[in-house]
Amino acid sequence: MEAIILPLGVLALSLAIAGFLMARSKTLLGIFLGSLPIGLMVLLVRWSIQTSINKCMVAACVSANLPAGCGIGEFGCTEWSGLGLAMIGIAAVIDLVLYIIGVIVIAIVQSRRN
Repeated sequence: MEAIILPLGVLALSLAIAGFLMARSKTLLGIFLGSLPIGLMVLLVRWSIQTSINKCMVAACVSANLPAGCGIGEFGCTEWSGLGLAMIGIAAVIDLVLYIIGVIVIAIVQSRRN
């Protein structure tokens, strides 16, 4: 469920930023700043996944009576990391496509108002 809510929330924030700035005749700035939350989402989720893997590896090494950071085997820590990264990548691409469509709709609506 979080895999859906986070990208939708970020998309809503991105479109709100873009729409707000586009309404004030700052179209390019609005498009650029509106796309930043999507990029930040990808970076933060990737960082979070990597941090979780590192913590898991340290805990696995310690529980196997090996020094922290032993790096021997994966201990099951990376099984879902590839899937998580793929999911966030797909969500980001979908967000970008919907963002572009949303920006086009905002631009059309605003051009008709003027």
